[in-house]
Amino acid sequence: MGKCWEEKCTKCGLCCHEKAVYGRNLVIDLDSWCEFFDPATKQCKVYAQRFVRSTRCRKMTRLKAMFASYLPESCGYVAWARKNHLRFAKRRFIRFIHSKTCPSEDSDEPLYNTFHA
Repeated sequence: MGKCWEEKCTKCGLCCHEKAVYGRNLVIDLDSWCEFFDPATKQCKVYAQRFVRSTRCRKMTRLKAMFASYLPESCGYVAWARKNHLRFAKRRFIRFIHSKTCPSEDSDEPLYNTFHA
């Protein structure tokens, strides 16, 4: 997969944030992201070496675009899969949280505590 595939990315940065699947919910913590993610530009600071520098970074493949339920519907790769009638992942409800800057009033809820050790 080459440059044409990577151009499908909308550069939203959501794949660089901490996320968890909790039941039918996809929880994305907007306050926690990869150490190489630049929140101002929504770009990876080590893009060319990202797979070597970060053990958590994963290559986006056509199969992930088709089947990964942790990708939000706004993802450019998901849009490509939908447009081509190739999206087979379960739909999940997206819940954005701010674990550091705006603690939830439901902080005892297991969903919120997913991101706290």
